[in-house]
Amino acid sequence: MNRTYRTTVRGRFADLDDTRRATLRAAHEDHDMFSARFTSEGTFLYTPELVTYQHRFEIVIEEESPEDAEVLAHMRAEELAKADLDKRGLSGRTVGVSSVCVEDVKLRRGVRR
Repeated sequence: MNRTYRTTVRGRFADLDDTRRATLRAAHEDHDMFSARFTSEGTFLYTPELVTYQHRFEIVIEEESPEDAEVLAHMRAEELAKADLDKRGLSGRTVGVSSVCVEDVKLRRGVRR
């Protein structure tokens, strides 16, 4: 069974030098909460203070067990986040990972009048 997860990896920047800080500040408008989306490529967001960041991913896992699928989604998201930071020449540490399985979300219909 395929399970689709919207997964958020939260982290803290490490070892930002002045050049990286300036680069991140210049591009902040493209990486603020208004650009937050869950995509397979991922969205990289960070605060203007350059203390914390987030990666948001939509990850599809083929696994029967919901518990195992969630663990796999978390592991995959952490791998993708690390790879993205490396590609950007940044470092940081993960402080949390959370996810929601789209198939488990129950939609409520509006009340009809």
